[in-house]
Amino acid sequence: MAFDDDRPSFLGYLFRLILILILLGVIGLVAFAYFGDLTVEPQPRSLPVEIDAR
Repeated sequence: MAFDDDRPSFLGYLFRLILILILLGVIGLVAFAYFGDLTVEPQPRSLPVEIDAR
């Protein structure tokens, strides 16, 4: 009696999982490269200060 099944084996599922994780990692790295540094550039500000000197 031969075991003849058309489903992928465990290694097939593992290979797909690793491939999907690598693809998600690459997408995440590209997204971080584009959107990772969203800091606002510093702008000079001046505030008037009232000194109550008697």
